[in-house]
Amino acid sequence: MSPGIMGGMDIATPHHLDELLADGELLTVARVSTYLAAHRLATANWFGRTGRPERSAWIDRDGTGWRVWDTDERAGIMDFTIVRTESETEALQSFLRRAQHHLKQDGEAVRRNL
Repeated sequence: MSPGIMGGMDIATPHHLDELLADGELLTVARVSTYLAAHRLATANWFGRTGRPERSAWIDRDGTGWRVWDTDERAGIMDFTIVRTESETEALQSFLRRAQHHLKQDGEAVRRNL
């Protein structure tokens, strides 16, 4: 897909996310926000719906803490996946790892023509 179609954004890959998560630099909201502004990540919903609603990761503030969760194929919140934490870094790592997981699942999905 040409850069013009996505408004100059790259499509995020699991490899991109591996690099972001493993580079040793502290994850911050500003850093992840910059990454998401440069890389389209359909499986990530950043403080509201910014990606697809189904089979994706979500993050939001929860009072003084953070809430991270996943949605299923019907865009329903999977209650058993909800994580609440006071740690910004922990929340951001969980969010990115979940988004990466959904992205990898997309690449491994079996498509059947019936």
